[in-house]
Amino acid sequence: MFSHILFPTDLSEMSRGAFAEAVELARKFGGKITLLNVHEEFMTDAEMQYLRVSPDHYKEIMREKAVKSRDRMEELVDDAKAREICEVILREGSPRKEILNTATDIGATCIVMASNGRSDLKQALIGSVAEHIVRHAELPVLVIKFA
Repeated sequence: MFSHILFPTDLSEMSRGAFAEAVELARKFGGKITLLNVHEEFMTDAEMQYLRVSPDHYKEIMREKAVKSRDRMEELVDDAKAREICEVILREGSPRKEILNTATDIGATCIVMASNGRSDLKQALIGSVAEHIVRHAELPVLVIKFA
């Protein structure tokens, strides 16, 4: 069940705590972990031009953000002393869609992710990513709740 864990992360402190649990599971069951960070592009080229934002400048900013995210994930792996069982990937798009697609693409056997367990207005209106994954994943999902 835990031979290949997909661990989607937003790099929050809450997510760091859940990663420690994922590492423990992977080690216990002789598995590996793929850390995933998804960057959602929120402006199309047409919107950038309308707002007078240079698409090239915006893409450079997004590239820098992705590099920083990758570096932070690598630090997370190193801090957990889990280099031998982890790989890091970045994707662009909707986190909900990309988490599910990535799970399929890499042949994950389960998804382990963090959730704050809140049910505020925003989540009531659009739902949390964790809730969406639990409802739509075709593999086991372990949600680690942090307050």
